[in-house]
Amino acid sequence: MPANRSYQRNREQVSFFRAILLRWAKHNTANFPWRNTTNRFHALIAEMMLQRTKAEQVQPVYEEFVSRFPSADEAAQASQATLNKLLKSLGLEWRMKTIRQLVKTLAKRNGEIPSSFDELIELPGVGDYVAAAFRTLHLNKSATLIDANIVRLYGRYFGIETGPETRRDRRFRAFATAVQPLRNIRTFGYALLDFTRGVCTQRPRCIVCPLRQGCIFWKKAEKK
Repeated sequence: MPANRSYQRNREQVSFFRAILLRWAKHNTANFPWRNTTNRFHALIAEMMLQRTKAEQVQPVYEEFVSRFPSADEAAQASQATLNKLLKSLGLEWRMKTIRQLVKTLAKRNGEIPSSFDELIELPGVGDYVAAAFRTLHLNKSATLIDANIVRLYGRYFGIETGPETRRDRRFRAFATAVQPLRNIRTFGYALLDFTRGVCTQRPRCIVCPLRQGCIFWKKAEKK
């Protein structure tokens, strides 16, 4: 079966994908502390910490950050050295600097965090992914959630040829937007993240995958 280069969607395939993923999420999504917070500041900081970093690695750092800095104003009073010490285990030196810039900016805004995507990406260090993750996972509002793992899942399931720059491809982003449901936005977003971490990994666990019935990757593998 050839790779899909035109990003055409089969409605039945999309419907199956959504339904199965949401059903899977009822019993299989993780329970990290930032997923339950109602503090928008902490939620945004969590998404900053999670960039290119495993959730299990982020959890202890996030919990210490939350206990020390209940608000952006208090975090803004911390020195760069203090934040560096707290964030050091996560790596990415640029992130330490941008988090301090972010908390200072938010403190000047009296801790107010915008809801719109366009306003979010104007904040220091908040790019497309963090803005989409914040809206999707913490505000339950529509945004196109894409990372390398989600690209891999969509590529395999829908038979789309992907590469390192696929997540920046406007056609792919439009395709991903159309796949996401208009309801259960937060649940679907967490399902994507957890499914790609536990089932559709780099070495896929196809034998236990509930999506394999509609998956192009699985159908091609069966024919070999």
